[in-house]
Amino acid sequence: MPFLPMTLVALATTSQISSVVIYPDRAQVTRAQTVTCTRATTATFEHIPPAAAPESFRARATNATLEGLTAETRTREAEVAPERAKWETRALELERELHALDLAANQAKDLERLSQGFTEVAVSRVTRELTGAKPDVRVWGAAFDSALAVRLRAVKEARDVAEKQRAVQQRQAEADAELARLNALAERSEQRVEVRLSCPEGTQVRVELTYLVGGTSWEPLYEARAEEGAGIVELTSLATVRQQTGEDWAGAKLFLSTAQPRQDATPPEVTPLYVSAEKKMKERKVLVRREEQQQHAEAGVAGEDAEGQGLSVSSQGLSVQWEAQEATRVPGDGSAVRVRLGRHRLKANLSWRTVPKLHPVVFRVARLANTTPFPLLPGPVSLFRDTGFLGHQRLERVAKGSPFELTFGLEEGLRVKRTVVEEVQKPKGLFGGKQRFRYAYRFQLTNHRARQETVELSEHVPVSELEDVKVELEPESTAGYTLAAEDGIATWKVALAPGQERTVDLVFHVDAPSSYDTGGL
Repeated sequence: MPFLPMTLVALATTSQISSVVIYPDRAQVTRAQTVTCTRATTATFEHIPPAAAPESFRARATNATLEGLTAETRTREAEVAPERAKWETRALELERELHALDLAANQAKDLERLSQGFTEVAVSRVTRELTGAKPDVRVWGAAFDSALAVRLRAVKEARDVAEKQRAVQQRQAEADAELARLNALAERSEQRVEVRLSCPEGTQVRVELTYLVGGTSWEPLYEARAEEGAGIVELTSLATVRQQTGEDWAGAKLFLSTAQPRQDATPPEVTPLYVSAEKKMKERKVLVRREEQQQHAEAGVAGEDAEGQGLSVSSQGLSVQWEAQEATRVPGDGSAVRVRLGRHRLKANLSWRTVPKLHPVVFRVARLANTTPFPLLPGPVSLFRDTGFLGHQRLERVAKGSPFELTFGLEEGLRVKRTVVEEVQKPKGLFGGKQRFRYAYRFQLTNHRARQETVELSEHVPVSELEDVKVELEPESTAGYTLAAEDGIATWKVALAPGQERTVDLVFHVDAPSSYDTGGL
């Protein structure tokens, strides 16, 4: 049996980007192609952008043995040369055509000057014959007609040449632009990867090449549409993707991950911790007010998963990875592309809420539970009601099963007014040992809507952090409120019939020792 030498066959099968995993600061791109094995085979991946990290190249093949992988950086000069030569020839032909038209334009100008000469001769002859006995009028007419005919011919030729010049100049500009593009393309560097593999002759093998590229990012965003009659909020999850790698991601499956590959996995070193003291003079206590927002840990909400479409999510420990619903083209020039991840219908508890001290208007608030199979990442939410677009709200991270709120604008048909009735300070007790600060506020709620509504009105009451400072609500306060002891928020649920106006009073006092400096209260 004759010896058959092993030949290395480079197959020119075009690879395409099959999937991209996009991280907050980079992306993992996977290209794939199918090759037909002919003894030792090489799968070639062309036009890989220079942004791809050479050390990140990884190859994988099914039903084949990988023998090696090589990568080189080169320009596209050889590839672009035939096309550029064609356009250079075309540009030269257009330049010659434009030169011929310039000659024709000069001939038209010469013809116009000839017509002017004929006109001057005719005028001179008429001037001489006007003094004669018998002027020949017919000869005059023939002279002027000849001059006019030459002039009309010159004008027509000049117009035809100008039209042809404009058309040629337009084609010349197109050729120059294409040559500039090809020259820039020829100078652009790119990477070429060859994957050598062994496989049975005649078999079809799928070869994949993965690599990491920088210059990519993605951000979550949402659209929330309130269906007030059904008590539903339709939440659409989206992502804004940008990438400047120089290659277009066309037809690729997109995955969006919250993982941070750049984070250092090395644990920090423990440094010494010292305790010292310094002598200070005794100071007088100052009674001050401090307003702060408290965060409360809330238990997850049990219940069925929200009805939804799409949004395939996989957990990866501390990170989450989403799969886009459809293949999308993401250009490599940094343009923003919006990718739809999925849509879910969440049950909502819709209410009217107002905090007159901060903003004397009534808001439409939806209290929801994240019953989707994934956490909601921080991002902007575009809010919609039946009346259309309302505005934007910032959504913080919401764990799976956790409650959260969305605000769907304000309602002009519900009015609220806050009035300061009293804010006074006076001594209390024997010998002026204590001082009392008394506060009284009145809220007026009006319903101009056509049906009965219930408004949740909230106002904060001070919470004392000192044993000798007491805060108490007085009996003049309107009954029916709930008071959150940990943050001092008093809330009334006020039912209002159409056209009804109701008043809510809040009265409380703060008792503090006279030894305190109360200037900041």
